[in-house]
Amino acid sequence: MNQKTSGFLKADGEYMPFHWEGFSVYSDGFAARGRASSPFSELRADQIRAELYLRGVFHRAWQIDNLELQRLQVTLGRGTSATGLAVESERPAPDKAATLDLRKAVIQDANLNWGEAGKSAGSLQKVRVSVVPEGNAWLINGSGGKLRQTGLPDLATGHLKLRYQHPQLFVTDVQFKLDETGTVDLSGELNFDKPSRLDLLAKFNNITVTPFLPEDWRARLHGNLVGSAKVTGLLDTPESIMVKGSLSLVSGRLEALPVLERIAVFTRTDQFRQFALQRASADFSWVNSTLNVTQLILESEGLIRIEGNFLMEQRVLDGQFQVGVTAASLRWLPGSKSKVFTTERGGYLWAPMRVTGPVDRLREDLSPRLAAAAESEVIEGVKGAVEKGAKELLDLLLPPAP
Repeated sequence: MNQKTSGFLKADGEYMPFHWEGFSVYSDGFAARGRASSPFSELRADQIRAELYLRGVFHRAWQIDNLELQRLQVTLGRGTSATGLAVESERPAPDKAATLDLRKAVIQDANLNWGEAGKSAGSLQKVRVSVVPEGNAWLINGSGGKLRQTGLPDLATGHLKLRYQHPQLFVTDVQFKLDETGTVDLSGELNFDKPSRLDLLAKFNNITVTPFLPEDWRARLHGNLVGSAKVTGLLDTPESIMVKGSLSLVSGRLEALPVLERIAVFTRTDQFRQFALQRASADFSWVNSTLNVTQLILESEGLIRIEGNFLMEQRVLDGQFQVGVTAASLRWLPGSKSKVFTTERGGYLWAPMRVTGPVDRLREDLSPRLAAAAESEVIEGVKGAVEKGAKELLDLLLPPAP
């Protein structure tokens, strides 16, 4: 049985002692290390019970009508077992060996782990799984449990529908839930052949944006995400995995942003302190902990529109933006139209703005330019008034030229 299970899993493993009760057999566990051709590096199963159909033995088959595992732990990664070749060579020829005929398997507590601890680590925990054969493939259904990934909030497992046919795992329909209404739907495939690859499509439906934001931004940006993203790369090299897609923010709201607070002070317009977003969208790519956002648009119609791109790496942001405001909002800000917001387009007056620095201590260059423009305008106004007054005084004191 050790040899049959190891061959089936493409691993080198061993059962703990078997205990028989009629047609039922029980073992406290099975542990295995994956070979080079296996999609996992380590596997452990606890409290294994199998119901056997003994007539299959006469046909040189171990027929298992029902296999139940209380707990299964699998760590994805390229197998490293060095004994696989020896075991393969010692196997009887296929026409002489008994076959393993598994009709159904149920795992009460399945756990899958991947990635490097502290960086790309992730896991799928406490999922109830059933597995049934379909020709040369296996149909896998699951429910319950949680998805955890470094840097992201936990997601509850709604349902899993998979199909495995070596070396490919087809993700037919997988859904995770963030809350009562927000879901992430996955489809695509993972290919465990060398080099192992993944190609998935994720669809985001009404996902609350707050838990995905840095801590300092969670009180500033609100709304629900909708959109999609492709996830591609090599499973053996997590740094190669890229997430690329487009997102929109529904029922968006922006508030307490320092640059907007300063614009509110300069323009004497409290609406800039917080406002609803009628449009909020962007394209993005994420690879090796670097986030690149392009085609960003944030707009509160008739008040402000922000367009631009930014790059964030190691929580440090560098972005180039265009800020558009209405002419009416600049009426109390001297010099703003002539020196800062100098371009007119689409019903707004526009000014460039660069934002840099750590996400919790961002710096922008628009406010200093507004202050400098206002100061310059006031000085020029005072200077002009003084020059005019001096000229008028001289005209009074000095007689006109003959």
